Amino acid sequence: MSSRVRLKIYYKCLITAAILLMLGAAMVLSSSSPYALQSTGDPFYYFKRHCLFFIPGLVLFFYFKNLPYEKLRKFAKVLILVSIVLLVLTLVIGTEVKGAKRSINFKGFRFQPSELAKFSLIIYLAHFFSRYEENKKSKKAFLIPLSISGVIMLLLLKEPDFGSTATIFAYTVGFLIVAGINWFIVSGMILSSVPAVWYLIHFKPYMWKRITAFLFPEKDPMGVGYHVIQALITIGSGGLFGVGLGRGRQKLEFLPEAHKDYVFAVIGEELGFAGCILVLTLFGIIIFTCFWLSRRIKDIFGRYLAFGIGMYFGIQVFLHAGVTAKILPPKGTTLPFFSYGGSSLVVSMAMLGVLFSIINNAEIEFEQTELVSDVM
Repeated sequence: MSSRVRLKIYYKCLITAAILLMLGAAMVLSSSSPYALQSTGDPFYYFKRHCLFFIPGLVLFFYFKNLPYEKLRKFAKVLILVSIVLLVLTLVIGTEVKGAKRSINFKGFRFQPSELAKFSLIIYLAHFFSRYEENKKSKKAFLIPLSISGVIMLLLLKEPDFGSTATIFAYTVGFLIVAGINWFIVSGMILSSVPAVWYLIHFKPYMWKRITAFLFPEKDPMGVGYHVIQALITIGSGGLFGVGLGRGRQKLEFLPEAHKDYVFAVIGEELGFAGCILVLTLFGIIIFTCFWLSRRIKDIFGRYLAFGIGMYFGIQVFLHAGVTAKILPPKGTTLPFFSYGGSSLVVSMAMLGVLFSIINNAEIEFEQTELVSDVM
């Protein structure tokens, strides 16, 4: 690929990422201020912590950006092992919040191992399936990553963290499809999740309440349907161009978790439909670039890795926006760069660093008949 095209992709992704980070920081400040003022007395509390987490995120971004992505293969197994150990430790010594143990508290800072698990699993799956393709392994070898993904999902369900569980499941299915695993096997894996879903609904009453809230929120507007209704009111009250950044009213008293699980609704209220489209378009540029690269990188590991990064951002955005717009049942899923959460921000920036390493170092096949304008 010509250096001109590589530079075009590099700077387009760099500008896009910079806009996402700046706009995300502005939305963290806007969406968290009322809750921060009420809970801590400092309206800038969560924004300052967001900026604090930005520092290690930036360090990891430059570290992975300057690290040849091929070297990640050496750390794939170690990362996945560390992630599993930390998930187990979370169940033992984790901090319980609203009946769930999802984070480990260390000197006032909470770390969510589920975010590291997402990063680690993508590296591991890219490593495994690249070896699977290069060495023409036995068709039964794919049971190894299935087992590892299964262990991670069981640990996440134990916390419980259904949003991360669904994300890990989606990663695994996506990699199986791209790796060319027989469709009967993939279909069987998807169907095998049905009994698990039935178990959760049957033995976890609050899961059924979530589904009920998703289907019929108006039946209990002040109870289980409250989040769904308020999210729709919030995102719909912004109109075409919104009421203005920082001027949203729903976050003041009505919309719960406005700075975390429902920040996309605040975007809709304050920046309007145009703002929502802008944010989705910016993420779309990053995601499309990942998938475009995954089709043209000569190195097999690089192809799978680029695909995994596209999956990481694509699924997170889809789940978060889908819950807000009542396309999916309520579940705790962050919007990268926009939702308050140090673990999510740090891991998302590390993912960006790996993407830029791929752009800088991968050997990419570029068809001469393809216009540069067609790249993005």
